Amino acid sequence: MTYLRFLLKGKRAHFRRFYTNSSSLTYPAPPPATLLGILGAALGMGPEYGERLKGLLLSVRPLGPQRTLLQAVNHLFLKADAPSPKELRGLYRDGRTQIPLEFLLPVGEEPLAYEVYAAGEGGLLARLQEALASPAYPLSLGLAGLHAWAEGVELGEGEVREGGEGIEAVGLLRAEGLEPDWERAHGLRLYRDRFPLRLGPDRRPLEVAELALEAEGRPLPLKAYRGPLLQTPGGWVGLVAVG
Repeated sequence: MTYLRFLLKGKRAHFRRFYTNSSSLTYPAPPPATLLGILGAALGMGPEYGERLKGLLLSVRPLGPQRTLLQAVNHLFLKADAPSPKELRGLYRDGRTQIPLEFLLPVGEEPLAYEVYAAGEGGLLARLQEALASPAYPLSLGLAGLHAWAEGVELGEGEVREGGEGIEAVGLLRAEGLEPDWERAHGLRLYRDRFPLRLGPDRRPLEVAELALEAEGRPLPLKAYRGPLLQTPGGWVGLVAVG
């Protein structure tokens, strides 16, 4: 199967956990729903990007350690569908509310970097390869102001198979099919959470799955795994189907 691989880089990131409310906490890597949005932005798609990119197999991993920074941001508290100028300026009692916002920052001077994989129909991936070199819309690492760029965009051919035993894999893995080999996993940190796979036009999650990945992107030794895997020259990569 044809796959697309590229590095997504930026100075800081925030991938909001969809279930947080008063505190905006972040995932350690972009969820599949965010990756779809990034690919759709590169192609210049509108709200229909979710349907048009349906069927892709996606994966991502952070390249190295990251640190977090928690900052408070001021949000306006608007009480009407058509807020008045006074409300928009926050000039009334309780007009503003502070929300903790968690950012991901690099450790050291190099920018944040994520290795992204997308597998699917070759024609679409070829268009994505061109689009990522010159995106129609700016790419971002979560929030609109957190600008990003793509490097090392390349196509490859690999084998996709369902599950394996006694292997090491990177990227997103289905938690229900995961059996780590803890005897060989010394020093590794497994992050497990509910990730949105697709969003609706109103940004509400349409599909959610419990996924896992190594927090610094290192290969995770597995006794067994039940789920789609991509074999590349660099090793096995866990894949997640969207749509």
